[in-house]
Amino acid sequence: MTAAVDASADVHEDVDPRTSAPWWRRAVALALDASVVGAVTFLVIGPGGWPWEWSVVLGGTNPVPGVGVLVSVGVTWLVLLALQAWTGATPGKRVVGVVVVGRADSRPLGPVRTLVRAAAHTLDVLLLVGFVRPLWDPERRTFADSLCGTDVRVGRGVARPDGPRGRRRGVAVDGRRARAARRGAVATTVGAVVLCAAAVALAAVQSTVVTPASDRACGFADRPMGEDPPIASVELHVPEVVRQTRLGVTRQVGGPADATVTWVVADQEEARDGTRLSVRVSDATGDVVAEVGGTVRGGTLVPDDGPVLGGLVLPVPRHVLGAAGPGGSWEAGVGTASVRAALCGDVLDPS
Repeated sequence: MTAAVDASADVHEDVDPRTSAPWWRRAVALALDASVVGAVTFLVIGPGGWPWEWSVVLGGTNPVPGVGVLVSVGVTWLVLLALQAWTGATPGKRVVGVVVVGRADSRPLGPVRTLVRAAAHTLDVLLLVGFVRPLWDPERRTFADSLCGTDVRVGRGVARPDGPRGRRRGVAVDGRRARAARRGAVATTVGAVVLCAAAVALAAVQSTVVTPASDRACGFADRPMGEDPPIASVELHVPEVVRQTRLGVTRQVGGPADATVTWVVADQEEARDGTRLSVRVSDATGDVVAEVGGTVRGGTLVPDDGPVLGGLVLPVPRHVLGAAGPGGSWEAGVGTASVRAALCGDVLDPS
C-alpha cells in the first residue's frame, strides 16, 4: 500500500515569509547589478555602461550613450531580469541574500510579472521617492511592489513554479535532494560573489591615456598644386583619442572617431562637378595599403563611403590610417574617375 504524500509539506524554502528585506540590502543589490551591467558593457562595447558615465543622468560632460552602449545595457539587464524571473534573484540580490517573490505564493514571478514589475518601477522613478519608500513603509515595499503584489524578502532559495505533473520543480523531497539543493545554492552564491566582485573591481580600478589630436598639412598657398582646380593646400586632421584600461583590458572612450582630409582651393575658386579627390595610405615600404575618396557635386565632396561633411572634406576612418602601421604615410590626389594626379603628402603621426 502506497501512502499519499503532500508534496507541499516537503518543500524546502530558504525564505522566511515574515522577513522583508531591509532597504540597505536592496540598495546594495541594485548597485552590484549596475556594476555587472557596466562591466559587461565595458568589455563588449567600451566605457559608458556605468550609471555615473551617463551625462543624460548626471548632466556632466560625457557624451550621451551611443546605440551600442544602450543595446548592451538593455540586453544585460534583460538577462539579469530573466535570472530573477526564474530563480527570484539577480547576482546582486543573491550576494546580499534577498529574493523577489509573489506575496500570495512566495515563488519567483516568472517572465511576464517580472517585466511588468520592472516597468512599474517607472512610477518609483517619476515619484522620486519610490525607491526609498521601503525605509518607512510598514511592509518595506516600493510602489512597484504594491502594484504588482510582490515582496523582497531575506533568503537565497525559493520553491520553483509547479511542474507539468503538479509537482514543484527544483524542490527537495528527501535528504539527498536537500543536500544537492544546498550545494547548488552555495555554488550559485559563490559564482554571484565572484561575478559582482570582478564587476566592482573593473569599475574601481582604471587608468586613462589621452592621445592628443594632430594636424598635418602639405602644399603652399602661394604655389597652387594643379590647375583644375588649383589646390592651395591639403590638411589632415586626426582627432583626439581617449583610452581606458581596467584590470588590463583597454577600450576606447566613445568609439573610433574619423580623421578628415580637407582640400583648400586657391583664389576662391571652386572644384568643378565630377572632380575626384582621394587619399592613399602607404606603409613604411611605400606600398599602398588603402585608398578612400569621393566626387565633387555642387561644390561639395560626396564620399564613396561615409557621411557628407560639407565643402571639400573627406572622412577617413581610423582603421584606414592604422593600416599604414609605424612609419606610414598619406598622399592626397586629384583627378577624374579614370585619371589621378598626386598632389602632396606627409608622414602620419606615429600615434
